[in-house]
Amino acid sequence: MLALRIPLRLAARATHSSKARIATPIVTSSLFAARSYATTPEGTESVAPKKPTKKAAVPLSKKAQKEAAAKAAYKLLSPEEKAEISTKAKEAKQKEKIKLLKAQALSPPTYRGINTWIIFVKENTAARANGGNAVSVIKQLSEEYKGISSSQKEHYERLVTEHNAKSLREYQEWLNDHTPAQINAANVARQKLRRQLAKSSHKYSPIKDQRLVKRPRGAYFTFHGIRLASGDFSGQSIAQSANAIGNEYKALSASEKKKYEDMAAKDLERYRKEHLEVYGVEPSSPATVVKVSPDEPETDLSA
Repeated sequence: MLALRIPLRLAARATHSSKARIATPIVTSSLFAARSYATTPEGTESVAPKKPTKKAAVPLSKKAQKEAAAKAAYKLLSPEEKAEISTKAKEAKQKEKIKLLKAQALSPPTYRGINTWIIFVKENTAARANGGNAVSVIKQLSEEYKGISSSQKEHYERLVTEHNAKSLREYQEWLNDHTPAQINAANVARQKLRRQLAKSSHKYSPIKDQRLVKRPRGAYFTFHGIRLASGDFSGQSIAQSANAIGNEYKALSASEKKKYEDMAAKDLERYRKEHLEVYGVEPSSPATVVKVSPDEPETDLSA
């Protein structure tokens, strides 16, 4: 067999090429592909995700249970029964409102001036209470009162002065225990009670307090006050003078009325300033003022 002779240079190339193929095997790219999912590290156990736990229901309070039961029972009622319940609820609400207004209305001490006749009757009625009827007793006392001496009359006049002074002092002390804002709020409550309890024997008269802010007067009432104070209508009734002054105001020109409108605007500024100083709040509107009388401080509903 003939030996195959290969040049040494070609043999070296062949040997080198063969080694390269063995040292560098061909690997497919799929083995190096990145995994798209998480894996558990070696040596650790996989833990299942916790399921969300439901919170335990909070038990209803006794009050809530009663309310729920009442609502369920109400749904079963007839329309007539529901109407009756609604009426009673409104009446109860109104009673509660009246109760609150009465508390706000305050209870000032009674202040009434008396005269010598009242003192005389008071002193002499007790001794004759057992005899005869009241009409005959009063009639007899009336005859005796007409014949009292001057010294007796002075005695009763002194008692009247003492009584009235004491009554006024007690009333003033009671007023001083309350702020003007409290008295004003009480008069607001009294005004509402007079409307809602018109048939009541208790009249809820306004509480008189000179500290209360006098309401502002509009242009017409400013004119009315000036004309009434002029004395041109003395001897006329209130209705007659009011009618005459009203006609005079209607006959004024716009320029003549402006004088009284300016006076009214100035008085309104005075009212706003005093309202803030005395009551601590600004008035919401002059239209919310309630008139007590022409000569007295007046109650402001906006306080």
